[in-house]
Amino acid sequence: MKTLQQNETRVEHYLKPRMGRLREMIHERLVDPRMARGKTIGFDSMLLAMIAGIVGGRKTLRDVEQLSQRLGLGRRGGRISDNAMTYLLCKLDDVALRPLLVGQVKDMARRGQLKPDGFAMDWTTIDGKYEALDHHADGAAQKMEQENHAYWRLGVLRAVLVSAASRPVLGQLAIPAGAGEQTNVLAFIALLREWYGDLTSNFTLDAGLWSRELFAKVDEQGLGIFGNIKENKPELHGEVGRVLKIARRQECEAQTDWEPCKKGHMRRRLWRTFSLDGWNGWTHLRQALVVEQTTRLRDGSEEVELRYFATNLPKNKLSAKQLLLLVRRHWAIENDCNWTFDMVMAEDAGAWCTQRKSVLALGVIRMVAYNLMQALRKCHLRVQHVRGADTPMPWRELQELAHDVWKRVGRALLGPPGRVTSLCIQTATNRAEG
Repeated sequence: MKTLQQNETRVEHYLKPRMGRLREMIHERLVDPRMARGKTIGFDSMLLAMIAGIVGGRKTLRDVEQLSQRLGLGRRGGRISDNAMTYLLCKLDDVALRPLLVGQVKDMARRGQLKPDGFAMDWTTIDGKYEALDHHADGAAQKMEQENHAYWRLGVLRAVLVSAASRPVLGQLAIPAGAGEQTNVLAFIALLREWYGDLTSNFTLDAGLWSRELFAKVDEQGLGIFGNIKENKPELHGEVGRVLKIARRQECEAQTDWEPCKKGHMRRRLWRTFSLDGWNGWTHLRQALVVEQTTRLRDGSEEVELRYFATNLPKNKLSAKQLLLLVRRHWAIENDCNWTFDMVMAEDAGAWCTQRKSVLALGVIRMVAYNLMQALRKCHLRVQHVRGADTPMPWRELQELAHDVWKRVGRALLGPPGRVTSLCIQTATNRAEG
């Protein structure tokens, strides 16, 4: 088992080049929205301070202000005030910061860090996420009435590359006030394709995000779609259940071993059918499948739950074993991304800044920090338990490790802003001359 010092060294060696590349991307891809009088502290330094704060588990902008002192990111190596960071956030939104996130993901892909894990193709999961605010976020949030209380509800669609071992977030799209999730899915897919190309060619969607029309439109674009079927599609749900009830009389095509879970132990088994393509207007429905999830409780009794899915992929694209893995990976957007944003990064507990569209900007900053930490904990710094299981390091432990690294060598890790700025200017000059 690695010592604390060894883990700190690994975290330091991991963060140093990546934070440096993020600084370069900020210079190359983003535009400082502040007026000239407000630019006494570098744009890159302020964004890096906030990213470092999230990576190090800081809960408030006042905590980030104190961290910035240790990192020497302010004027003459001093601190960046929380008021200065609030002012900057008020000038930003998610669209302004999007190129930084896209650049980070593309950099990971170029370095071979996003190769499919367990699949022969990439899979992206899209899901909705909502946050309650005390204002309308420049019209982006919808006013909600609850008894004698009014609040604003801000919704976004988020995408996670669940086929990669690190499960990075690819981006978000704000849902216009009054609009639904499903009506924005195709627009979000188009944006993801524009940003990442063939990296986003196959999508998994929960039952509320797709319809028969959306299923057909995705197939017409030559893209893969894998969707959960629930009672909101009663006719399809009933027919798939009927056909697969007959199929379940035969031996399953794939199954998992009994695995520990909160209630006891769990096993999943899969059956599928290829006979529903064209049924009742459901064109391109080339496979339907059922996953039987059996939970063996500690008292010896069992609970059985059936989940149904549909896909436009032909039989030879995914084996039954890979389909079973995809069903589990589909929930990574909830279990990895949304849970982490809520419970670790305290997204719902109170934003650092809520003025204008700063909540959306903070969402992108969290995504950049999340992608850094996810790759570190899932691929570079796994923990060996006594029972022999190799699992990711707990979030809290990793955040404290990162914070200790910032305190010890933060200035050396991030480097003086002027030096990196010059490097970026020289890089841009060389490109222009080339």
